[in-house]
Amino acid sequence: MSYLAGRRALVTGAADGIGRAIAERFADEGARVIVVDIDAPRLETAFAGRNEIVVRALDVATPEAASKLACMAESELGGLDILVNNAGIPGELAMLHETTDASWSRIFAVNVDAVFRLTRECVPLLRGSRFGRIITTGSVCAEFGLRLQGAYVASKHAVAGLMKGFAIELGPDGVTANCIHPANTVTGITRDWFAAPHTAEGKAYLDIATVLGRYSAPADLAAAALFLASDGGAYVTGQAITVDGGMTCRLPSLSHAERYEDGR
Repeated sequence: MSYLAGRRALVTGAADGIGRAIAERFADEGARVIVVDIDAPRLETAFAGRNEIVVRALDVATPEAASKLACMAESELGGLDILVNNAGIPGELAMLHETTDASWSRIFAVNVDAVFRLTRECVPLLRGSRFGRIITTGSVCAEFGLRLQGAYVASKHAVAGLMKGFAIELGPDGVTANCIHPANTVTGITRDWFAAPHTAEGKAYLDIATVLGRYSAPADLAAAALFLASDGGAYVTGQAITVDGGMTCRLPSLSHAERYEDGR
């Protein structure tokens, strides 16, 4: 059974990790997909030989990117059923009072402004599909906070609010809007950090970060995205689906994780 047969999707930040896993899963389920990333070589390598996947290298944070991508969806797919706002950056580790304007602006340009503009530009296509789905990769930290990552945390709170706003406004048109909140996911950016749970400190952090005994894989997040994009997710909107291996049910322990991350 193909859950997305005939559907048309656009996935940003797709060269690696969660975005790549979502794009591959959607294509495996029958969707035609445009994948977007700033890293052209990695993007092309990731999807080489996949004729149902259209590769486009673009920086989603540029003001003109949103209209370009909406036009691509219309011209190359004939419309759009599913928009996945996955592109995002962690930013620099810094106390909020020491965060520079440049660092703050860059985080919000990618994590918030690009999501807002692209979603806004794709609304006519999503309304026209009579199926529209908007899925945005947030973060489990949008449910609490993290030391030294205040700007990133603020950006993920912002996109959670954006999805609620779009859900309310587009619900009458049958368009849903949701976030997926991953926790510790092994991707190209985090692989080295999560690859060594055999050390005493690494094992201690793993014990705090999950109740399932492993970090999440991009496929875990792709499965959640597939649910939201499929007919099964038709009545879910304005929500944050947390995929964290039980991390948030152990929030009192996060102070220990933060001390470990901070090197104290």
